[in-house]
Amino acid sequence: MLEAAHIRVTCDACRTETAEVCGKRDLPTMARVAAVRKFKAVGWHHDPGGHHSSHRAEKDSESSGSGRWYCPACSRRTHL
Repeated sequence: MLEAAHIRVTCDACRTETAEVCGKRDLPTMARVAAVRKFKAVGWHHDPGGHHSSHRAEKDSESSGSGRWYCPACSRRTHL
């Protein structure tokens, strides 16, 4: 039995905009990867942040969606 994985991000700049995806019938790890793609497709910007010790750690952070997220309006600002 699989539970639906709800993935929600909040904009780290304005803290008002949110985006959410429900990964029905997906394993949580696959739902996260799909959510990252969907968020980026509609204009959200992902900044994995931090200094990673290896390229693999950076890639894992990128695919899991950890780090800062910015809504489309805030991601258009040049200071991010």
